Amino acid sequence: MYFKAEKFFVLVIFFGNIMENASKLEFTNIKCHATDPAFLNFEYCFIKSVNRSYKYISLKANIYKVPITNASAKLQISRRFWSYMPITIAASIDVCKFMASKKNLANPMLRLFEEITTSYTNTNHKCPYDHDLVIDRLPSQFLSEHFTNILPLPPGDYSFNSIWYSKNIERATICIYSTIS
Repeated sequence: MYFKAEKFFVLVIFFGNIMENASKLEFTNIKCHATDPAFLNFEYCFIKSVNRSYKYISLKANIYKVPITNASAKLQISRRFWSYMPITIAASIDVCKFMASKKNLANPMLRLFEEITTSYTNTNHKCPYDHDLVIDRLPSQFLSEHFTNILPLPPGDYSFNSIWYSKNIERATICIYSTIS
C-alpha cells in the first residue's frame, strides 16, 4: 500500500511541475506555402511582435477559384527532439461538415480549431467559401492557454502543422513553430 501511495505522489509532483513550468507559449516562426498557386496564394503570412510579451499571427489567403464547396484539413502537432516528430495523431476533418455541425469537440485539436475560427478568422460559417480567407491577429496568449491548460505539453519546441485540401487536392500548408517554456 505504501509503495502505491509513493508512486501516486511522484506522479502528482511530476505532472504538477509540467503544468507549472509550461506556462508560456511563444511564436518563433510561421511558414505558409501554396502548393497550388493557380488555386490560392498567400498575400501575407507573418508573426508580429508588438512588445516582449505580445505576439500575434496574421495571414491572408487569396482564393482564385471560388466558391469552395469541398474543403478538408489535416492537423498535427510535432515536438522537436532531434527533428520534429509527431506527438499527436493527425486529426483529419471535413471542414464543410465540421463548420455546419460543430461536432467532435471532445477532440482537443478540433476544439482549438473551432475556437480559432470563431474568434480570429472570417471562416466561421458553413460552406461555400466565396471570399479570401483571413486569420487576423491570433495572439500567442490564446494558444498558450490552450496548450498549457487543456492539452498540457511539457516545455520544448513545437510545430503545429496543417495541410489544406479542396476537392481532395492539396492546396496549401501552414506550419506554426513555437516554444513552450
